[in-house]
Amino acid sequence: MMLSSRLRRPFALLAALALLALLLPAWPPAPARALTDEVGTEQIIDNTQAEFASGTFQRTVVSAAPLSPTAPDVTGAIELAPVGKLNRNNWRDPLARLPQPLSDAPVVALGRYLFVISGATNSAEQGANRSPYIYRGVVNQATGSLETRTPVPPGNDVFTAFNIPAVEPGPQCPDRIPIAGRSRASAVAVPATAGSNLGYIFIVGGSVYNTTCQDFDFSTNVVQRATVDANGNIVSTGWSAPNNWRFPTLDDAGNIITNPNSVDLRGVQNLQLVHVRTSTGNDFIYAIGGLSIAPLQFLREETYPYVFYTKVDATNGNLVHPTNPSSATVWARLADLPFELHSGTAIASYATRLEGGVPVQKEAIFLLGGCTNFNCTTLNTSIRRADVNPNTGALTWTTLVGRTGDTTLPISVNIQGRQGVTGLSFNNRLYYVTGSITSNAAGATATIPVAIYNDQFLLEDLTGSGGYVVGTDENNDAILPSPHRRLNASVAIVPALPSQDGTEPPNAAWVYVVGGSNQGNEPTDTIFVGGVGGVTESEGTNRASEGWYYSQPFPVLTDGETSRLLAIKWFTDLNRPDTNPEADIRIQFRSAVTSGTCSESDFDPSTSSTNPERWRDLDTNPDPVLRSLHGLNSVRLINAFPGEEIQATCMQYRAQFIQDASSTPASRAYSPKLYYFAVEKVVAARPDILIDTFEVQTNSGSFTRIALTLHNLRRNNPAATRSVAAATNDGTFFVDLCIARRTNPATPALTAVPAPDPNAGNALPACATVSAQVPKTALGVDARYTVPMSGDYGWFDAQTGLPADWNAIFGTPGTYDIGIVVDYNALTGEDAQGRSNNRGENVSPPNGIIRTITITAPPSPEPDIRKVFVPVIYR
Repeated sequence: MMLSSRLRRPFALLAALALLALLLPAWPPAPARALTDEVGTEQIIDNTQAEFASGTFQRTVVSAAPLSPTAPDVTGAIELAPVGKLNRNNWRDPLARLPQPLSDAPVVALGRYLFVISGATNSAEQGANRSPYIYRGVVNQATGSLETRTPVPPGNDVFTAFNIPAVEPGPQCPDRIPIAGRSRASAVAVPATAGSNLGYIFIVGGSVYNTTCQDFDFSTNVVQRATVDANGNIVSTGWSAPNNWRFPTLDDAGNIITNPNSVDLRGVQNLQLVHVRTSTGNDFIYAIGGLSIAPLQFLREETYPYVFYTKVDATNGNLVHPTNPSSATVWARLADLPFELHSGTAIASYATRLEGGVPVQKEAIFLLGGCTNFNCTTLNTSIRRADVNPNTGALTWTTLVGRTGDTTLPISVNIQGRQGVTGLSFNNRLYYVTGSITSNAAGATATIPVAIYNDQFLLEDLTGSGGYVVGTDENNDAILPSPHRRLNASVAIVPALPSQDGTEPPNAAWVYVVGGSNQGNEPTDTIFVGGVGGVTESEGTNRASEGWYYSQPFPVLTDGETSRLLAIKWFTDLNRPDTNPEADIRIQFRSAVTSGTCSESDFDPSTSSTNPERWRDLDTNPDPVLRSLHGLNSVRLINAFPGEEIQATCMQYRAQFIQDASSTPASRAYSPKLYYFAVEKVVAARPDILIDTFEVQTNSGSFTRIALTLHNLRRNNPAATRSVAAATNDGTFFVDLCIARRTNPATPALTAVPAPDPNAGNALPACATVSAQVPKTALGVDARYTVPMSGDYGWFDAQTGLPADWNAIFGTPGTYDIGIVVDYNALTGEDAQGRSNNRGENVSPPNGIIRTITITAPPSPEPDIRKVFVPVIYR
């Protein structure tokens, strides 16, 4: 008989004690549980353009490159992004026009919808030439074109018109006539995180006109919010513009004036406005600099160095003060810029970096271009960056935004000065869009210079000679079709979808340059679209020095059950050229067992080696530096992580694409490629010990036997069932019977038995009367085992370890309650679901199976054919 590894009760006989003394010193430690490397089914996770396109790119792109030979690959791969000036051939006029010419009209995007907000319809400074509409267009995400329909004026066949509610402009206008139309406003879109709406549009300030105020345009301090429903419609009842939202004016002491009727209040226009959603789920809106024109003030024109910010309440889309909920204004003031600034661009930027092995999202704002005085005779040429505190929204500014050589030494970087400029960030790139390089419209440009930043928000040297921003040459780098130079245009980005046949070079997103004024300063109705995030985005042949690709979390069930992961496989092109011998792909993955969901929040981010959901490195290359092999890579997890059984309902992987660190940009024309990622898996089988039969049998009032048969079957599915020995190694586990005689035949003596407890340790159920050991090897998949009445694996006294004395147990006539507990110490490897039925809940109430018998005569159990009993010493 195999002794249990847990102390039960010492046997009272001296012989048993002597036997114990002999056995204990030689008792070996329990071996580590052996795993078997089975053959499973392969699930290819990412293989096509569409599959790869669902992930997140950082200096990487999805391409249409197929592997040769093709099996098992299809068209689609990930590689490092090309860097350099934009490819003019990737841009076009989408053959759609605005309903009217517009300049200084901000554009935002929510989902696949574009929203063009107000704007100037002609170049006159005086007159009712401000649009009172928001025009909405719908993007075909596969082609980048705008969907058409029957025209409905004042919209057209592409754009639907929504009225902007008129709001009184503030105390600058004595009669306070409500005004809707404006130009030079700023706007941001904030996607909703709760409810059924798509999100919110916030419109801040702008230039308005009213002859009763003065025969000149002036700035308004109105801040309005529009609500966009799931279908892209602006909800008529979703507009809001409370007085405490109005743009702040500072008093002589530098404090925000909170009296909405103060005659000192001013408006603002030409703001650098930006929305940042932080890793902690906070939505902050930052208003940087700006221009103020107040016709009733002695000092009519003022340019601001101020930085204000507010927070969006995720539950209802309202603006709230970011640090003081009881404040009379929703705006808080941050440190000023070192100079006044208007008509530039502030760009929200995001990067995921590894901190202690954990990917962490970071947020920053790049500030580019603009005028440092009222009439734009001096232009800002510095690039400034503000790092965002994800909890408080506070900003930390720096001009050290470039990386020099292969080090991370930050340096100051300058850029071509532009006013009336706009911009955006995507895939760790900055796009500096159009604008004028002079103080007037004559300097309008058709170029879109580009920079690329790393995980530390440091710009990369794209030329090897200090070229951090490329694409400024008007003769060679123009992107908008000639002669379409623009200033005061607006830009927005919409995610792209791969082509249906998957053969066209895919883009990750579409960028739209909307409206703006031409070199004659006249507003235009043109719209240009360009594909970004693809291998054809840039004319350059150089690649980013390194980059990351993050897959979306994806389900990995097997036959609807939790999977046990056997292997991870990926296919690469790493035929390393002599100029780039250390080009490589580093693969990491993580897995989690979840209940019905599969998202980022399901994973425990801890890097502890005991965390089963940690990121795990995979390495197939024997070289100490390189990680992947050229071609097929396969890691058997039983070898990479010995002793660990990796289970999952949800997985995620990430790939780092690496160039040789010593390579100069001139030698980075090659990129490692990832063609597919797959996982091999089987059902994550578990033992599940069911009580097949449990009867306490009597004959003519005498106890005769315990009829107990156990069955190892999980969820009635042999494929989901694992043998007990395979799950926990050889050995035994215990069955305990709790037997109690009633003092009153009508009153139960036993109403419940304890549930199995994984933390029970050496404990014995307090109510246990007799116990039996069950050999684990007897309970294979879908196997049944009947506990014998006697012998090595028969019933024994739970307290003494002696064979059960049924005469003593049932020797007194009366009514007895008998309850059962299977594997009280949780030794069989069952999960919580399996342990829940170890008191018989599958056939009885939740208190467990309790049988009741009446004894009127002495027991007559089955005869014992054994002559010698080995005492049970350990549990």
